[in-house]
Amino acid sequence: MKTSNLSQLENSVSKLLENCDSLKQENRQLRLDRQSLLDKNKMASKKIEAMIDKLKELG
Repeated sequence: MKTSNLSQLENSVSKLLENCDSLKQENRQLRLDRQSLLDKNKMASKKIEAMIDKLKELG
């Protein structure tokens, strides 16, 4: 393999590894964001259920 081809291959592999690391980090952050949203959703559902129960008591 020519030196220039080997150098191009090394650069390509290096870029792929950088992209992979970047995507892994983004995936981690998205998973954390998702969990936070799920927790907020659960809290909102509980509050809504409590409001519905209060309204039923009034009615």
